[in-house]
Amino acid sequence: MVLNDNRKLYREVYDMKPNRTEIVTIPALQYIIHRGIGTLNGIGRPNNCWAIWKIVNQLKRLTKNNLGYVFKLMPHEIEWHEQDGDRWTYTELMQVPDLIDFPLYEEARANVEKRYKNEIVPGTEFVARQQHLCAQRLHMGPYKETGRTVERIVEDIREQGYKVIGDRYEIYVNPPECQPTPNQWKTIVRMPVSALSTT
Repeated sequence: MVLNDNRKLYREVYDMKPNRTEIVTIPALQYIIHRGIGTLNGIGRPNNCWAIWKIVNQLKRLTKNNLGYVFKLMPHEIEWHEQDGDRWTYTELMQVPDLIDFPLYEEARANVEKRYKNEIVPGTEFVARQQHLCAQRLHMGPYKETGRTVERIVEDIREQGYKVIGDRYEIYVNPPECQPTPNQWKTIVRMPVSALSTT
């Protein structure tokens, strides 16, 4: 079976070169998400919602067995919303292929709940997001330092005639388990934008 990898299918979204701020049209994509409120761990992120990973792994099994379709796990993603002291509200996401539908998601979720019947499975949703315009830049280094990349994006897009219109979004290209040295961590920092008014 062919291994389908959305990072290659949507190369303009997930394959970034360093030292460049790009204006990118993000296509319509769908995700398994978890909405959370909490503090950050020692590396500067909330603890991963294990239910997302389990559900996506169930989806991998279901699509392989029922549809003959094999896909590669996508990177972990977080959309940051509001900060209150040391606590954040955030949305955690993992992108899934277009052939996933709501009944498949419900079956995968039910399988996870059955397997972990003695535990509370964190809440998740299956959502589709529409095409939208973003600015993004590759951040190299610790997650706690992505603020400097956000500042650079804001500066760069102003010169290009754009403004930020939404929350910061981070895609963790290579998790610490793959690259244990913080200076090697790669994070795509993304911010929704619109053109500045010319009137």
